[in-house]
Amino acid sequence: MNPLVEIRQFNQSIWLDFIRRKILVNGDLQKLIQEDSLRGVTSNPAIFEKAIGGSDDYDAIIRSLALQNKSTEEIYTSLAIADVQQACDLFRPLFDSNDNSGDGYVSLEVSPELVNDTEGTIEEGMRFWKAVDRPNVMIKVPATLEGLPAIRRLISEGINVNVTLIFGLERYRLVAEAFIAGMEDRVKAGQPIDNIGSVASFFLSRIDVLIDPMLDKMVAEGGDKAQIAEGLIGEVAIASAKKAYQIYKEIFAGPRWEALKAKGANTQRLLWASTGNKNPKYDDLKYVESLIGPHTVNTIPLETLDIFREKGKPAVHLEDNLDKVDQVLNDLPKLGLDLEALTNQLEVEGAQKFKDPFGKLMQALEKKRQLAFAETTPPATFQLGQYQADIDAKVQEYKSSNFIEGFWQKEATLWTQDAEAQESIRSFMGWLRVAETMAPMAPALEQFAHSAKAEGYTHVVVMGMGGSSMAPIVFEKSFPKGEGFLEMLVLDTTDPGTVRHIEESVPLETTLFIVASKSGTTAEPLAFGDYFYEKVKEIKGDKAGENFIAITDPGSKFIKTAEELGYRRIFLNFTEVGGRFSALTYFGLVPAALYGLNVGEILERAIRMMRACGAYGTTEENPGLDLGVALGIMAQQGRDKLTLIVPQSLSDLGLWLEQLLAESTGKESKGILPVAGEPLVEPSLYGHDRVFVYVGYQNEADEANKQKLNTLQQAGHPVITILMEDPLDLGQEFFRWEVATAIVGAVLGINPFDQPNVQAAKTATDKLMKVVAEEGKLPEEEKALEADGVAYYGTSTGDNAADLLASYFQANPGDYVAIQAYLTETPELNQSIEQLREYLQENLHVATTFGYGPRFLHSTGQYHKGGPNTGLFLQLTADNPNDLPLPGRSYSFGTLKNAQAQGDLEALRNYDRRTLRVHLGADPAQGIQTLLQAVKAASLNAAQA
Repeated sequence: MNPLVEIRQFNQSIWLDFIRRKILVNGDLQKLIQEDSLRGVTSNPAIFEKAIGGSDDYDAIIRSLALQNKSTEEIYTSLAIADVQQACDLFRPLFDSNDNSGDGYVSLEVSPELVNDTEGTIEEGMRFWKAVDRPNVMIKVPATLEGLPAIRRLISEGINVNVTLIFGLERYRLVAEAFIAGMEDRVKAGQPIDNIGSVASFFLSRIDVLIDPMLDKMVAEGGDKAQIAEGLIGEVAIASAKKAYQIYKEIFAGPRWEALKAKGANTQRLLWASTGNKNPKYDDLKYVESLIGPHTVNTIPLETLDIFREKGKPAVHLEDNLDKVDQVLNDLPKLGLDLEALTNQLEVEGAQKFKDPFGKLMQALEKKRQLAFAETTPPATFQLGQYQADIDAKVQEYKSSNFIEGFWQKEATLWTQDAEAQESIRSFMGWLRVAETMAPMAPALEQFAHSAKAEGYTHVVVMGMGGSSMAPIVFEKSFPKGEGFLEMLVLDTTDPGTVRHIEESVPLETTLFIVASKSGTTAEPLAFGDYFYEKVKEIKGDKAGENFIAITDPGSKFIKTAEELGYRRIFLNFTEVGGRFSALTYFGLVPAALYGLNVGEILERAIRMMRACGAYGTTEENPGLDLGVALGIMAQQGRDKLTLIVPQSLSDLGLWLEQLLAESTGKESKGILPVAGEPLVEPSLYGHDRVFVYVGYQNEADEANKQKLNTLQQAGHPVITILMEDPLDLGQEFFRWEVATAIVGAVLGINPFDQPNVQAAKTATDKLMKVVAEEGKLPEEEKALEADGVAYYGTSTGDNAADLLASYFQANPGDYVAIQAYLTETPELNQSIEQLREYLQENLHVATTFGYGPRFLHSTGQYHKGGPNTGLFLQLTADNPNDLPLPGRSYSFGTLKNAQAQGDLEALRNYDRRTLRVHLGADPAQGIQTLLQAVKAASLNAAQA
């Protein structure tokens, strides 16, 4: 058997005298709990000095806190509390179990600077207790004379206490008295005492380290004392501990204690501390094996724990040779050694041994804090030509009117004077500081990912729409997967071919499925969840829920469903953060962690950008303000097509920017249209409605794009360049663009946080689904024309496809073509649509956008209906030969997708948009080629006319 497990039969608990973020995150501590029956953890300033000052585990969060203007002391407290909270959570199942036997605790020590400060100890102890906010934390208080009344007070307040730095027997009696008195105070106050835990930490090896050299000297000097001294070498600490145990048995008996016991009180167990051997002449397990006994705790360092696991021999020895114990303690005075005086000396020295590393830790933290300010956020490069003067004037206007101060105070009047809209704005600005909230959560997210990896999960499928899925797509495409972590796929379409592809691409038994829905009512992710739950249930039965994670808002109806189905974890996001602003919340970061990304570093970069944007005081340059004002002013002057250019390594960043900008600004017939994935062409092919934004990397050449952008700039087109250091800078870019988007709203005089026109397509779809429920199928739309296997639907007419398309594609300056593909994405199909897009761009001289449906309904769909009426909407549909049923519903994925397409088309027409639906038949790729040839023929006919 494992000796660490076997020792439990003797009712002794092993606690670990060590804590560090790495073991919390990588699963090592969890493994010790599960495999070695570890029952608790203690910490102290010396331990934290080694963990924080001696590693880079904490560097990202240290920088994050420094950038928030936190002091060194505040940074230390934040780090220590976060570690203790995470450790408490790992031990919580043990603490809550019937077999906890007073275990499952994690200790956090008050500052060693308070060792002789009663009131300071009480205040900090109460503050730490409230901050950790876990019932299984113990506040560590020194057993100094000044600490004794603090112990009594904290116990009386219902706070668990680990009394530390006990070296002497008389001091131990006073500690036990303080504990009992505190319990009695609590009873007098009418408060319960059955939920209070406490230990008295009796330090051992340091006793022998102090006294043994004195005894060795006596032996070396010879004489009458030599023989007695020789018999005491290495015995004093063990004798003191065994005597303390006898005192423990005496104190926690009798009428006084029985009265408390009757009210549910638990004894203050003795805890053996300083049990790592410091004398190479002694057995490594000297202070472990000799002190095994019931109702005790032994807290040991990691090295000693490993040794005990390997060669420990558990057996009760705590009450062995008690006669010898008395002899040892009685012989000390004969040698002129006053044990009480010596242990008082150890108390002073012990306190200093904690003060010194604490001071060293503060110095290390201050150095790291200062380094955080040395790093800067590279500014964007603006080449805006004739627009620069107006932009500069607006920036100056905002600076002189304290716009940024009001922005960070969520002053809704910056956007609108309408009272109802102002309330809406204030209620959705939680994204401004959400990175601060998430940064301390990073270790727990990484620990969650490590645990999933350790349990054998290999894949994660993120199932959401719009803001719930866009950031994970960007992360997966922009980063390599962390070694050993989960492959990530994203499902954000009801297309049955895509759903089937996802199902066939992952091993269901070892795949985690994230159902991501802010409201908990979004139709698509709920449908995905139901479908894959049934598939996993076929394999794992009632344990299917282990493979599912929910991310939703507090109060969501979906929470109850997830609980009933036994979901592995439910992450509650933030009601005041809208979906498209949620990249730096659980929606973006849970998938990122499972994919193996450094979420702490991503958040640190975001907080760096927050600082640059004025979150912690006025800044000379403000990247978010500069970008937002530039885009807003140029949009007002007709440059409302933001054309995003990126290297291949950032190919999917456009998806995220599309949903952020289009849904936030496309309303009240205003807005900025993001154009992503469109190849750069000659300057003469562009109208005067473009602004080009390049986002790339400092160390990536990408010469072809940069040369073309330079040509465009020389031709008078405005160009903005943003260069990142590495993919982790996406954290700062997410935040830069969120700020810029909100400021665009202020420039345009709109509410950037609502989406008033999105519901139109949902309402139309719901009506169509009612028809399906009643009639068993969707209503059919009348064809305008069918030719070469392709059907056309809309108001455009013609005797053939070319004529019909010629009448439809009547573009005006400033128009754009939106290709909306309700199809199964394939490389071949993407290539065909790209050819169509290029042809339209070059021949109509208009911007072209492209998106798969129904994904874009939750992003650019708002702009399509609420923005300027300048779009030509080309909807592409096809047959669903491999349709899939939806569990618990009377319709299939294909029917739902078709209803969404038809509902969106109806909504567009209700907003008087120019639409054309083209049904490509059974072979979409071939259908696209047929359409492309017809478009070319239409252009030729138009040219001939």
